[in-house]
Amino acid sequence: MDTSKRLLEIIDFDYEPLKGRKTVHEIVEHFRTRKGPVYLFNKEEADFINDQSIIDDAEKVMNHYVFGHQFDGPIVWDYNPTAETSRDNEWTWSLYRTIFWQQLARAYAITGDDRYVKEFTEQLKGFYETWPAEKHIQNTEFEVRVPFPGHAWRTIESGIRIYTTWLPVMEIFRRSPAFDDETWTVFLSSIHDHATFLMGHYSNHNRSSNWLSMESSALLQMGIMFPEMKDSASWRETGYRRVMHEIAYCFDEDGIHMERTPVYHLVASIAFLQAVELCRLNNIGIPPYAMTVLERSADFIYRIVKPDFTTPMLGDADRENLLTRRSDTSIYEGMNLSFFTDDLNEMRAYFKHMAKLFNRPDFLYLATGGKEGRPSDENHSAFREAGIYTMRGGFGDEDYVLTQMVKLERGEKSTHSHNDTAHVELMLRGEDILIDCGRYIYNTSIWKDWRHYFTSAVSHNTLYVDDHTMGEVPEVTRVRGVRGVCHQFTDDDRFFIIDISHNGYAFMDDPVFHRRHIVLAKKMHAAFIIDWITGEGKSDHDMRLYWNFARPGVFKDGNDYIYQTQRGRKYRFIVSSDQDWHDDLYEGSENPKGGWASFGYPVRVPVSQVVLSRVGKAPASMAQAVVPDGALVDMRCSDGSFVIKGEGFEIVSTKDGVVCR
Repeated sequence: MDTSKRLLEIIDFDYEPLKGRKTVHEIVEHFRTRKGPVYLFNKEEADFINDQSIIDDAEKVMNHYVFGHQFDGPIVWDYNPTAETSRDNEWTWSLYRTIFWQQLARAYAITGDDRYVKEFTEQLKGFYETWPAEKHIQNTEFEVRVPFPGHAWRTIESGIRIYTTWLPVMEIFRRSPAFDDETWTVFLSSIHDHATFLMGHYSNHNRSSNWLSMESSALLQMGIMFPEMKDSASWRETGYRRVMHEIAYCFDEDGIHMERTPVYHLVASIAFLQAVELCRLNNIGIPPYAMTVLERSADFIYRIVKPDFTTPMLGDADRENLLTRRSDTSIYEGMNLSFFTDDLNEMRAYFKHMAKLFNRPDFLYLATGGKEGRPSDENHSAFREAGIYTMRGGFGDEDYVLTQMVKLERGEKSTHSHNDTAHVELMLRGEDILIDCGRYIYNTSIWKDWRHYFTSAVSHNTLYVDDHTMGEVPEVTRVRGVRGVCHQFTDDDRFFIIDISHNGYAFMDDPVFHRRHIVLAKKMHAAFIIDWITGEGKSDHDMRLYWNFARPGVFKDGNDYIYQTQRGRKYRFIVSSDQDWHDDLYEGSENPKGGWASFGYPVRVPVSQVVLSRVGKAPASMAQAVVPDGALVDMRCSDGSFVIKGEGFEIVSTKDGVVCR
């Protein structure tokens, strides 16, 4: 298509600043020099950071090295280098998101070197020629479905590249002569294509989805930033309606996104924040509830962050360090968040922004790694609708416990949730002990058996019964939402106590129920976890308790196991039961699969995994303890109760509750 002709067709010449302009060049000059609408930042703010790594990364993009792959010539926009290995479509979808153009823009902002702009123009034209809208968008009538799962015009990619890259890049490049008239016509025509497409295609909002945040944010931002286009008013109105609907719908009362995983929670939160802030800058009113939700969404992340400033790997998540993460250069996950001008670490920048927006010194404390602001006085958090319970003594060498009780996702199972009900994560004195093993890879890869491993109970510290998915109904394809109850949640100077139960295995022919007591003895820096498995006892069950340690190297010492942290501290893993349980130790095992963790997509590494197993009828029970090596602990089971004694304390656990004194 002749993009010059197209541009003249989509421009609203009745728009006051364009009156009297007739040619493509005149239109382009308007975009180069216009004073409004106001964007989130300008070129001068983008050159705030002068870091050599920016130039180094930009030079890699100049040489067509992206996401770990070196193209021999120009970027091939429909190529997947993993085709001969994992065949992971995520690589190609990441390419379509064009996040690496951020690196070119930052380098230009610092240097003023038009080489970076010229490279961008060539890559933009290559993308446009490979994926012309008129060839791939066959229908623009409204359809609440995700079309075209295999190529660049998925709704998620269409949204991501607009709000994370194309708009920021335009703002930085727009005054450069290297951003010539021809490039402007391609760019503006493609903007119109994206808005038209997103108007007509919208992910199914009857289910939770991070996709919705990115699609709706992009549409609203295009509607605000391009009033010169004939259809911009409808984009803005529709985008605004969708954004405000999703902010209200996709977060629960605690401000937690429905997918219940830190990665996608942040994706949605930042996408909505960017849209809301663009509204505020351009005098578009924001309902008070939206600001409340945005603050709560940041508060959730603040409260689950570990003492070492990393996020737990709940659901499909990686171990993200809020102080060091750089998403614009990472493979795959450098794609969903946004362009911040004051920090290369977008999560750190996000919390700086939220600290200022809501006057939250605890957010500033998190953003600066404790150098500024102050932490919250509250050490425990109960997110009851989401079923997430945490205790953090503070930051640094402090203890931390998190349990994920139930995935309550408005009646359906989230795409990014795992089989992790009653899962426990544990840090002692600032170091990981028990971990969630991460996500590793998605079903778009040929390694679907590994996808199953990382989403199953096997890679979580919880109970697995008969290889059943929690909530699975025999001979029914639908998986019911697991429900749980928190019977006790207390925190005092000596103990942190959680008592929970769930119905994840209630749908088997011979149902069983799992109740778990979690006790953190603060002065001892020790954790005690007691599991009660009850049922009618009609048939035998394969019951397995999995314990995934943060590092390899766990070894058996008598009846116990010894775990050594990275700093050399040793902890003893003790088990006690009046029944016969078998124990196994796995570390990077392929057959059977066991002892693996993935701290970042798509890499897996060996860790130690202890498996306690028993075949028999319910009821069954087991007590486990993680204590400093050398600590004196007595754990005994008799008369239907566990009695655990340590220096200055006693814990009594029964199937009906737990008492600490």
